[in-house]
Amino acid sequence: MSDLFKSAFEYFSGPTNGQSDNSFVGQVVEISNVQLRIKKVIAEGGFAVVFVAQDIKAGKDYALKRLLAADEEAKKNIIKEINILKKVSGHPNIIQYLSASFIEKT
Repeated sequence: MSDLFKSAFEYFSGPTNGQSDNSFVGQVVEISNVQLRIKKVIAEGGFAVVFVAQDIKAGKDYALKRLLAADEEAKKNIIKEINILKKVSGHPNIIQYLSASFIEKT
């Protein structure tokens, strides 16, 4: 098995490799009137973290992406990404877009 495939496979099914210490794992967040419990980290980069989050009522799992904007340019890029996801949602080979939420830190 290639290292890349093995690494991706472990994100989805294997050990958390220390990712369970992320402070958001275990928390409940509400997005568009849906309460989601954050189960684990599946990907992490310089400006984003992707979690598996489960709808508390329905039990359905979702990918929840948390993007961080350090400045106005980064904020504009996040908004562009959200708008692109909205436009391509529904394509059979692209993850379905459900909602976005914005929190501004002061």
